[in-house]
Amino acid sequence: MLTINRKGSIGWIAAGLLALGIVGGCTWVQPEDGAEEVRLVEKRHVEGCQRLGSTTTEVRDRVAAVQRRPGKVEEELDTLAKNSAAEAGGDTLVATSDVRDGRRTYDIYRC
Repeated sequence: MLTINRKGSIGWIAAGLLALGIVGGCTWVQPEDGAEEVRLVEKRHVEGCQRLGSTTTEVRDRVAAVQRRPGKVEEELDTLAKNSAAEAGGDTLVATSDVRDGRRTYDIYRC
């Protein structure tokens, strides 16, 4: 006969949820060389700048079944875009879409 210790099960569930909460708050994306100098601005600030192209970045917006904090997802998307801009020789980004399902598109400029 199989018996389930409810007290022990609740402990494991709580530990699992705590672990997911910690992982959900972690930053997995790090800036690469040159990305720190790239700035994210509104479209009106790139008049007279040279548009180099665009980039679409994507990160997981969920870990297991847990929705990650929107601010953390946006921060990681911005960091990935800055990495792409630095690699392309750009120094400025303009977000051209909202964050949706862990994705966002940016235009890359050299100002």
